[in-house]
Amino acid sequence: MLITVFTPTYNRKNKLHRVYDSLKNQTLKTIDNKCIFEWIIVDDGSTDNTKELIEEWKKEVQFPIYYFYQDNQGKPLASRKGIEEARGELFLFADSDDEFLPETFETFYAIWQRFSDEEKKKCGGIGALCEDQFGKRIGCDYPVTDQLIPSLKTIFGWRDIGLGETWAALKTKNLKKAFKIPDEAKHLKFIPESFFWTRIVLEIQSYSFFINKVLRIYYKNESDNISDNIRFQYPEGFLFESKWFITKYPWIVFQSPKNYIKHMIKYIIYSAVMKKSVWQMYKNLPNSLSKFFFCLLYIPSLCYKKRYLGGKV
Repeated sequence: MLITVFTPTYNRKNKLHRVYDSLKNQTLKTIDNKCIFEWIIVDDGSTDNTKELIEEWKKEVQFPIYYFYQDNQGKPLASRKGIEEARGELFLFADSDDEFLPETFETFYAIWQRFSDEEKKKCGGIGALCEDQFGKRIGCDYPVTDQLIPSLKTIFGWRDIGLGETWAALKTKNLKKAFKIPDEAKHLKFIPESFFWTRIVLEIQSYSFFINKVLRIYYKNESDNISDNIRFQYPEGFLFESKWFITKYPWIVFQSPKNYIKHMIKYIIYSAVMKKSVWQMYKNLPNSLSKFFFCLLYIPSLCYKKRYLGGKV
């Protein structure tokens, strides 16, 4: 089993067919009569007959589909369940409104097979590009391709080059190890995925491989787009991410001060959105270093708040 495709869903029956059709249309499905992928769906409490739809799909195809239902607990716990159940070497997040190209599995398979055992051990993921539903590229090309490079270099060095929306097949072993929800965040129904990617990079320090090839279609500007107003829907999740970053990785201020400052600004903005007082913001910080930057950036952050939130306060 090379690839686990994972889809968390909540009342997305009308969009799930995009992932399903993408799987059916893959140019590479089997090797030696064995399926190279599985599809895991974790239903986060849907009430739109999602289960019945998936049961019908199971009867139509030869590839394995595994369906799990949970009471509505949010995407982080749904993702953790999917990762726990995964058997593939590589793990591919495919949201319930995503679509990907027919050559996706063939592309990942070809790259993975040409790696040596040592390269497979080092590689934490294979990154690809995205376009929107109108065929327009989202973001720019990767600056380095077709070679393994330290993920730490990319997460800080490439953050501001305009990559936009990207996609990756990640090593399942690393996800099982690092995609864990801290106890203080288990009540949250949303945590930015960047929290987990940053944690994987900083704690496992694997390598990444990138290709300048579009494989995923990311649907933009739909009326029920999951990402619409997400900063307003889940400010506590964004606040948790920023506080975790400046608390757990204070050394980043010396290696990548720009990223440390960004998280401090977000900490202040989301604290303000959640109506926390200045004193609460200050005392909740862990050390003198973070408190120094808080004092330095408090007023500029509030001035930037309206722009950051898209003109909404």
